[in-house]
Amino acid sequence: MSHDRFIISFIADGQPDSRVLATDTETLTTEEAEALLRVTFTELKSVKISDVQVQKRTRPNETEHDVPGHFKQP
Repeated sequence: MSHDRFIISFIADGQPDSRVLATDTETLTTEEAEALLRVTFTELKSVKISDVQVQKRTRPNETEHDVPGHFKQP
């Protein structure tokens, strides 16, 4: 089963923040994203979260490869 990754940007107690989450779903609503943030990250359980934005991550992380792209020869 493949996991889709999403970048979730939000405001937590007046401070901008973002997290990357992997889910089994192909889409993620802002309400689902906020609920996942609160369950996954304990430091976000009791803070005020607003302005949630969800973006599907299509490029792999550089940590999944041995060499970052800017070090590769053309």
